[in-house]
Amino acid sequence: MRLLRIALCAACLSFGGLRAADEEQKQQPEEIPDFNQIDEYTYVPKSMLSLSSRFFVHGPKTTYSGQGSIPSPTSAGFDISVPNVARIYFDGLVNFDTRTIFTSSGVGEGTSIPIASDGRTNSWSYEYPSQLLPNGNIAFNNYSAEVTDTGSHNSLGAPGLGLELLMDRDMGKIGKHLKWAITAGFSIADIHSSTFASVPTAVTTVTDTYDLFGQVPPAAPYSSPNTISQSVLTSTGGVITTTSGTTTTQQASQTILLGNAPLSRTISTAVVQTENRYFIEGAYYTLRIGPTLIMPIGSHFKLSMSAGPDLLYSGSEFNVFETLPLDENPQIPYTVLYQKQNTKILPGYYMDVDLRYDLTETAGFYVGGLVQGGGSYSQDVPSGAGTSYSTKIDFSDQQGVKGGFTFRF
Repeated sequence: MRLLRIALCAACLSFGGLRAADEEQKQQPEEIPDFNQIDEYTYVPKSMLSLSSRFFVHGPKTTYSGQGSIPSPTSAGFDISVPNVARIYFDGLVNFDTRTIFTSSGVGEGTSIPIASDGRTNSWSYEYPSQLLPNGNIAFNNYSAEVTDTGSHNSLGAPGLGLELLMDRDMGKIGKHLKWAITAGFSIADIHSSTFASVPTAVTTVTDTYDLFGQVPPAAPYSSPNTISQSVLTSTGGVITTTSGTTTTQQASQTILLGNAPLSRTISTAVVQTENRYFIEGAYYTLRIGPTLIMPIGSHFKLSMSAGPDLLYSGSEFNVFETLPLDENPQIPYTVLYQKQNTKILPGYYMDVDLRYDLTETAGFYVGGLVQGGGSYSQDVPSGAGTSYSTKIDFSDQQGVKGGFTFRF
């Protein structure tokens, strides 16, 4: 019996010790794992966005050629024997006669009817003193011209600014020191090309001569019929004044009659040098994609080189401005503008070399040089009956510099 009691006490003591140990184990806090040595929790940026401006990038080379016409802006009619019609000249106008007579049909009533034709008109005008001829007649002129140029005129597009947006995706390492990436980009730039050229031009002058019937018209410019204000004179030639001392005036008709059809017409042609201005305005957009090789230099600098194909979209307006200076008034030349718009898609290539500087792990800036090329296309603009001007727009060789900022993410 005594031995049984001793065994029971030992069992109780053992069970109590085990339970106490279990309670103590449950009360101890769990240890926080150490993640400092686990690389999977460190994020490394794989993409980079670049925004830059392009400087001193010359626009496309352009070559201009072709012939054109400078038609007369007015018409004097084909048959000079037809009287009393409207004839419009560069330096004046001869219109149909507007003189009338009043036929009375009662007190205060009547009608105005055109006078019988007497070969004259009261409606005309002239612009320049040189139109008055020594023999007392007056000349009116019209001009037209044909540009007969067979040469070509070249122009290198003016350098300008452009914008560029690039996206790089890191693709891994090449050996121990080099990395490579895939680069896609978009850029936009202006097209501005202009040149002046002296071109041979056959100028045709049509001159119609009219009879003034011995009259001397007022100084140019003059338009008939015309009303002027003149002083009222006494029988002895003195000026009549009002009670307030001002001169008494009256309206008087100043009408000079002119022949209502030309006496003669002469047509002459002379080859002279005139000036053409050729110019193109527009913009072109470039899409590109290709590999980029990156070489680190120290801890902050990186040298990158990229090359690949691109696709160029060009939209341009071709203009030709013809100028025909006139002897009567060289300060107001006669001009004609021809213009036409066009668009084109061209394949090409690009090459870039950039030097980058990383300010932080996610931001930096860069400078570099670029070379890009594409094809060429022609653009025509009609310039008369059977004539046209043409230009060749060549994107084959463009160079410049660029600079901007980078953002890694």
